[in-house]
Amino acid sequence: MKNIFCSSLLLIAILLFQSCDDTIEIDLPTDQIASPNVFKDKQSATSALSELYINLRETSLFTGKSQGIGSTLGVYTDELTPTYLPPTSDTFFIFHNSLDPTRFIISTLWNNSYSHIYAINSFISGITNSNGTTSEEKEQFLAQAYVLRAMYYQLLIQIFGDIPYTTSTDYKANTKIVKTPVSEVLELIKQDLLKAIETLSYSDNSSNKYYPNKAVIELILAKNYLLQKKYEKAEFYSKLVMDNPLYNMETDLSKVFKKSAKSTIWQLANTTAVAATYEARNYVLFTSNSGDILSNTLLNCFDNHDLRKQLWTKEFQSTGKIHAYKYQNRTTNSDECSILFRVEEAYFILAEALIYQNKEKEAIVYLNAIRLRAGLLALPNTLDREQTLLAMLKESQKEFFLEHGRRFFDLKRNNKLSLLKVSKPNWQGKNALFPYPDKEILINPNLKPQNDY
Repeated sequence: MKNIFCSSLLLIAILLFQSCDDTIEIDLPTDQIASPNVFKDKQSATSALSELYINLRETSLFTGKSQGIGSTLGVYTDELTPTYLPPTSDTFFIFHNSLDPTRFIISTLWNNSYSHIYAINSFISGITNSNGTTSEEKEQFLAQAYVLRAMYYQLLIQIFGDIPYTTSTDYKANTKIVKTPVSEVLELIKQDLLKAIETLSYSDNSSNKYYPNKAVIELILAKNYLLQKKYEKAEFYSKLVMDNPLYNMETDLSKVFKKSAKSTIWQLANTTAVAATYEARNYVLFTSNSGDILSNTLLNCFDNHDLRKQLWTKEFQSTGKIHAYKYQNRTTNSDECSILFRVEEAYFILAEALIYQNKEKEAIVYLNAIRLRAGLLALPNTLDREQTLLAMLKESQKEFFLEHGRRFFDLKRNNKLSLLKVSKPNWQGKNALFPYPDKEILINPNLKPQNDY
């Protein structure tokens, strides 16, 4: 992993784009990144923190670009169908569930994540040792960094399984680090989040929800407890998010992906005030013969009168092909930002937690709130546990398509990845985990054994 941690010093030193939020307009001299005195004052610390958010937007698993997890897992599962598939392309291999550990897309998911984690760890070290910030400022900076680190690790374990967990900036030590079991990583993530939740408030110091706040932590914690199968705690934290008066499920579906949506908990600033989101550039197609269209499997799960199909998809009349239209401003944009978390997720986390506590009738209430908003009839409260679970997965499929790999993660967490065999006949159980990049195993043999692929 030496190549990851060395290259990350360059990554965090480059300001890729200017954000539309004024706190990101502070330049940090590139020759100070590796200096122990890098955070000589609040301004330099703010600039360095802004770099972490830019990393998140531009090159992380969470980016709306084609290399982000939304596109990658959309093609990997049953959400997207590429219109053009060169047989030597990464997309071809991903679409056919052939996870070659030598492919660029595998190494990119891994390398970018660990580069960003290294940058976060470096930031945490710099803030901890800073003499130029007050104790209160340190706590605020550290809390945001803990949230970011938790996000990366929580996604990585769902993709790769056991992974190296490090809080160090010593790249030599990191080339020898052993894998940490998923259960232990989840516990370490939880510890980061519990530290952050004591500091951050429900205000994020931004009128546009550009930074994580306490509600974000509660939502990530709720997901963490789902993964740990601690359903009572998942229920508790998801209810905190749902009951927060700052957020409401957006009843007008045409507004869900607007920057002023009542349901948005955290969204990312764009590169400029008029720049399109990467999701719009990626999914909104000018012609039906370019890019990725929505799969027939996804489209067939919608009723024709489902408002989500009417408002969140768009058809080429000449060909009948349909692309995603959640984000609509493909060029000039003033009212959309890339959404990371929205309150509707809490409804599904709560429903899942209730199902596994044998409270399926309560779960159906929350699923029906989502369905009624989409113009659908309510589910009967006579469904048994398995029927309710399948209904929840189907509703999530329609609600969160192309949103940060939710389809894959939902199916995996509930041991239902076999449902993909309907549209992916070659799907196998081993496809639940991505392989570690071959180059990383050569550098660090402690990553062995390799995941099946």
